[in-house]
Amino acid sequence: MKELSQCIENNTLHNKQEVKSCILNMLCTQDDPIPLEESKLLDALKLEGEFLVLKLHFNDFENELKNEKIKYKISQSLSVIVSYEDDGENFLEIENFIQYIHQISDEKQNCIFGIKKVNKLSEFPITILFSGILPINQLSMRVGKKINNLIHSDDSYFIPRFQKQRDDISKAIGIPILPIFPLLDESLDDYTISLTDLTNGKLISKFEVYEVLNQDTVEIYLQKLFYIYKVLAQG
Repeated sequence: MKELSQCIENNTLHNKQEVKSCILNMLCTQDDPIPLEESKLLDALKLEGEFLVLKLHFNDFENELKNEKIKYKISQSLSVIVSYEDDGENFLEIENFIQYIHQISDEKQNCIFGIKKVNKLSEFPITILFSGILPINQLSMRVGKKINNLIHSDDSYFIPRFQKQRDDISKAIGIPILPIFPLLDESLDDYTISLTDLTNGKLISKFEVYEVLNQDTVEIYLQKLFYIYKVLAQG
Protein backbone atom coordinates (compact mmCIF):
# COMPACT_ATOMS: atom_id res chain seq x y z
CA MET A 1 0.00 0.00 0.00
CA LYS A 2 2.98 2.28 0.47
CA GLU A 3 3.69 2.31 -3.27
CA LEU A 4 0.06 3.15 -4.07
CA SER A 5 0.01 5.95 -1.48
CA GLN A 6 3.21 7.42 -2.89
CA CYS A 7 1.90 7.20 -6.46
CA ILE A 8 -1.26 9.08 -5.49
CA GLU A 9 0.73 11.82 -3.76
CA ASN A 10 3.13 12.15 -6.68
CA ASN A 11 0.29 12.60 -9.15
CA THR A 12 -2.02 14.84 -7.10
CA LEU A 13 -1.68 18.62 -6.93
CA HIS A 14 -4.54 19.54 -4.61
CA ASN A 15 -6.36 17.87 -1.68
CA LYS A 16 -3.78 15.10 -1.60
CA GLN A 17 -4.98 13.52 1.62
CA GLU A 18 -8.63 13.52 0.54
CA VAL A 19 -7.82 11.99 -2.84
CA LYS A 20 -5.53 9.41 -1.24
CA SER A 21 -8.20 8.43 1.28
CA CYS A 22 -10.81 8.01 -1.47
CA ILE A 23 -8.61 5.78 -3.62
CA LEU A 24 -7.24 3.67 -0.75
CA ASN A 25 -10.81 3.07 0.44
CA MET A 26 -11.58 1.52 -2.95
CA LEU A 27 -9.50 -1.55 -2.10
CA CYS A 28 -11.48 -4.76 -1.61
CA THR A 29 -9.89 -7.78 0.07
CA GLN A 30 -9.96 -11.42 -0.96
CA ASP A 31 -12.72 -11.93 1.62
CA ASP A 32 -14.98 -9.40 -0.12
CA PRO A 33 -17.54 -10.44 -2.78
CA ILE A 34 -15.33 -9.10 -5.60
CA PRO A 35 -11.70 -8.26 -4.65
CA LEU A 36 -9.98 -5.13 -5.93
CA GLU A 37 -6.23 -5.37 -5.52
CA GLU A 38 -3.75 -2.56 -5.00
CA SER A 39 -1.98 -3.50 -8.25
CA LYS A 40 -5.08 -2.71 -10.32
CA LEU A 41 -5.32 0.81 -8.89
CA LEU A 42 -1.58 1.31 -9.23
CA ASP A 43 -1.61 0.27 -12.89
CA ALA A 44 -4.48 2.67 -13.58
CA LEU A 45 -2.69 5.61 -11.96
CA LYS A 46 0.50 4.89 -13.91
CA LEU A 47 -1.26 5.38 -17.25
CA GLU A 48 -0.26 8.48 -19.18
CA GLY A 49 -2.75 11.30 -18.73
CA GLU A 50 -4.86 12.77 -15.95
CA PHE A 51 -7.07 10.99 -13.45
CA LEU A 52 -10.29 11.86 -11.64
CA VAL A 53 -12.05 10.39 -8.60
CA LEU A 54 -15.84 10.59 -8.33
CA LYS A 55 -17.95 9.56 -5.32
CA LEU A 56 -21.63 8.70 -5.73
CA HIS A 57 -24.69 7.31 -4.02
CA PHE A 58 -26.84 4.54 -5.51
CA ASN A 59 -29.63 7.09 -5.97
CA ASP A 60 -27.43 8.95 -8.47
CA PHE A 61 -27.97 6.23 -11.07
CA GLU A 62 -31.36 7.62 -12.13
CA ASN A 63 -29.82 11.07 -12.56
CA GLU A 64 -27.05 9.54 -14.68
CA LEU A 65 -29.62 8.08 -17.08
CA LYS A 66 -30.89 11.63 -17.63
CA ASN A 67 -27.74 13.78 -17.70
CA GLU A 68 -25.14 11.14 -18.73
CA LYS A 69 -22.24 12.88 -16.95
CA ILE A 70 -20.54 9.59 -16.08
CA LYS A 71 -21.06 8.33 -19.64
CA TYR A 72 -19.10 11.23 -21.11
CA LYS A 73 -16.35 10.97 -18.50
CA ILE A 74 -16.01 7.26 -19.31
CA SER A 75 -15.67 8.19 -22.99
CA GLN A 76 -12.51 10.15 -22.10
CA SER A 77 -10.81 7.54 -19.88
CA LEU A 78 -8.62 4.61 -20.86
CA SER A 79 -9.24 3.02 -17.47
CA VAL A 80 -12.39 3.00 -15.34
CA ILE A 81 -12.30 1.33 -11.92
CA VAL A 82 -15.40 1.24 -9.73
CA SER A 83 -15.60 0.18 -6.10
CA TYR A 84 -18.99 -0.50 -4.51
CA GLU A 85 -20.01 -0.92 -0.89
CA ASP A 86 -22.62 -3.62 -0.30
CA ASP A 87 -24.64 -4.05 2.90
CA GLY A 88 -26.66 -6.90 1.42
CA GLU A 89 -29.48 -4.67 0.18
CA ASN A 90 -28.05 -3.24 -3.04
CA PHE A 91 -27.46 -6.17 -5.41
CA LEU A 92 -29.85 -4.87 -8.09
CA GLU A 93 -28.44 -1.33 -7.95
CA ILE A 94 -24.87 -2.61 -8.29
CA GLU A 95 -25.83 -4.95 -11.13
CA ASN A 96 -27.58 -2.14 -13.04
CA PHE A 97 -24.60 0.16 -12.64
CA ILE A 98 -22.12 -2.48 -13.81
CA GLN A 99 -24.24 -3.33 -16.85
CA TYR A 100 -24.56 0.36 -17.72
CA ILE A 101 -20.80 0.89 -17.67
CA HIS A 102 -20.19 -2.26 -19.71
CA GLN A 103 -22.66 -1.14 -22.35
CA ILE A 104 -21.01 2.23 -22.94
CA SER A 105 -17.37 1.20 -22.56
CA ASP A 106 -15.06 0.28 -25.43
CA GLU A 107 -12.72 -2.67 -25.91
CA LYS A 108 -9.77 -0.26 -25.74
CA GLN A 109 -10.72 0.61 -22.17
CA ASN A 110 -9.84 -1.19 -18.97
CA CYS A 111 -12.98 -1.57 -16.83
CA ILE A 112 -12.62 -3.17 -13.40
CA PHE A 113 -15.11 -3.55 -10.56
CA GLY A 114 -14.74 -4.34 -6.87
CA ILE A 115 -17.42 -4.96 -4.24
CA LYS A 116 -16.71 -4.45 -0.53
CA LYS A 117 -18.93 -6.02 2.13
CA VAL A 118 -19.97 -3.51 4.81
CA ASN A 119 -22.41 -3.47 7.72
CA LYS A 120 -23.57 0.05 6.92
CA LEU A 121 -23.22 2.09 3.76
CA SER A 122 -21.17 5.27 3.92
CA GLU A 123 -22.52 8.57 2.61
CA PHE A 124 -21.11 7.75 -0.85
CA PRO A 125 -20.91 3.97 -1.34
CA ILE A 126 -19.70 4.17 -4.96
CA THR A 127 -16.23 5.43 -5.92
CA ILE A 128 -15.08 5.68 -9.53
CA LEU A 129 -11.48 6.20 -10.60
CA PHE A 130 -11.16 7.51 -14.16
CA SER A 131 -7.58 7.48 -15.44
CA GLY A 132 -5.58 7.64 -18.64
CA ILE A 133 -7.47 10.80 -19.60
CA LEU A 134 -5.60 12.16 -22.62
CA PRO A 135 -6.28 15.53 -24.30
CA ILE A 136 -7.03 13.88 -27.66
CA ASN A 137 -9.92 12.00 -26.01
CA GLN A 138 -11.28 15.13 -24.34
CA LEU A 139 -13.31 16.34 -27.29
CA SER A 140 -16.97 17.22 -27.60
CA MET A 141 -18.76 16.59 -30.91
CA ARG A 142 -21.98 18.35 -31.81
CA VAL A 143 -23.96 17.51 -34.91
CA GLY A 144 -26.81 18.96 -36.92
CA LYS A 145 -30.24 17.38 -37.01
CA LYS A 146 -29.93 15.54 -40.35
CA ILE A 147 -26.61 13.99 -39.39
CA ASN A 148 -27.93 13.01 -35.97
CA ASN A 149 -30.96 11.30 -37.49
CA LEU A 150 -28.84 9.35 -39.96
CA ILE A 151 -26.17 8.06 -37.58
CA HIS A 152 -28.88 6.78 -35.22
CA SER A 153 -30.94 5.20 -37.99
CA ASP A 154 -28.97 1.96 -38.37
CA ASP A 155 -26.91 0.78 -35.38
CA SER A 156 -26.00 -2.48 -37.12
CA TYR A 157 -24.08 -0.45 -39.71
CA PHE A 158 -22.88 2.67 -37.95
CA ILE A 159 -21.65 1.20 -34.64
CA PRO A 160 -19.11 -1.16 -36.29
CA ARG A 161 -18.24 1.48 -38.90
CA PHE A 162 -17.38 4.05 -36.24
CA GLN A 163 -15.47 1.36 -34.34
CA LYS A 164 -13.36 0.72 -37.42
CA GLN A 165 -12.80 4.46 -37.83
CA ARG A 166 -11.46 4.69 -34.27
CA ASP A 167 -9.26 1.66 -34.86
CA ASP A 168 -7.84 3.18 -38.05
CA ILE A 169 -7.11 6.51 -36.35
CA SER A 170 -5.59 4.77 -33.31
CA LYS A 171 -3.27 2.76 -35.56
CA ALA A 172 -2.28 5.82 -37.58
CA ILE A 173 -1.38 8.06 -34.62
CA GLY A 174 -0.34 5.45 -32.04
CA ILE A 175 -2.85 6.62 -29.42
CA PRO A 176 -6.04 4.74 -28.42
CA ILE A 177 -9.02 6.78 -29.61
CA LEU A 178 -12.16 6.30 -27.53
CA PRO A 179 -15.76 6.73 -28.67
CA ILE A 180 -17.17 10.23 -28.92
CA PHE A 181 -20.89 10.36 -28.22
CA PRO A 182 -22.21 13.08 -30.58
CA LEU A 183 -24.68 15.56 -29.14
CA LEU A 184 -27.55 16.92 -31.22
CA ASP A 185 -27.22 20.69 -31.54
CA GLU A 186 -30.25 22.22 -33.23
CA SER A 187 -28.46 25.56 -33.44
CA LEU A 188 -26.16 24.03 -36.04
CA ASP A 189 -27.02 23.66 -39.69
CA ASP A 190 -28.53 20.22 -40.38
CA TYR A 191 -25.37 19.03 -42.14
CA THR A 192 -22.75 20.50 -39.77
CA ILE A 193 -20.36 18.90 -37.29
CA SER A 194 -18.36 20.83 -34.71
CA LEU A 195 -15.51 19.62 -32.49
CA THR A 196 -14.63 21.42 -29.25
CA ASP A 197 -11.69 20.95 -26.90
CA LEU A 198 -13.20 20.26 -23.46
CA THR A 199 -10.01 21.31 -21.67
CA ASN A 200 -10.33 24.95 -22.75
CA GLY A 201 -13.69 25.24 -24.53
CA LYS A 202 -12.07 26.24 -27.84
CA LEU A 203 -13.58 25.26 -31.16
CA ILE A 204 -11.23 22.87 -32.99
CA SER A 205 -13.13 22.47 -36.22
CA LYS A 206 -16.52 23.06 -37.77
CA PHE A 207 -17.42 21.65 -41.16
CA GLU A 208 -20.34 20.55 -43.32
CA VAL A 209 -21.05 18.49 -46.42
CA TYR A 210 -23.93 19.65 -48.59
CA GLU A 211 -24.68 16.46 -50.49
CA VAL A 212 -27.38 13.83 -50.36
CA LEU A 213 -26.84 12.45 -46.87
CA ASN A 214 -26.46 8.67 -46.76
CA GLN A 215 -23.98 6.01 -45.67
CA ASP A 216 -21.66 6.87 -48.55
CA THR A 217 -21.49 10.60 -47.91
CA VAL A 218 -20.89 9.97 -44.19
CA GLU A 219 -17.50 8.72 -45.35
CA ILE A 220 -16.64 12.31 -46.29
CA TYR A 221 -17.19 13.34 -42.67
CA LEU A 222 -15.10 10.42 -41.46
CA GLN A 223 -12.23 11.39 -43.76
CA LYS A 224 -12.29 14.92 -42.36
CA LEU A 225 -12.28 13.58 -38.78
CA PHE A 226 -9.36 11.29 -39.62
CA TYR A 227 -7.34 14.28 -40.82
CA ILE A 228 -8.28 16.37 -37.77
CA TYR A 229 -7.12 13.68 -35.35
CA LYS A 230 -3.82 13.30 -37.22
CA VAL A 231 -3.23 17.04 -36.95
CA LEU A 232 -4.12 17.03 -33.24
CA ALA A 233 -1.74 14.14 -32.59
CA GLN A 234 1.09 16.01 -34.30
CA GLY A 235 0.38 19.26 -32.49
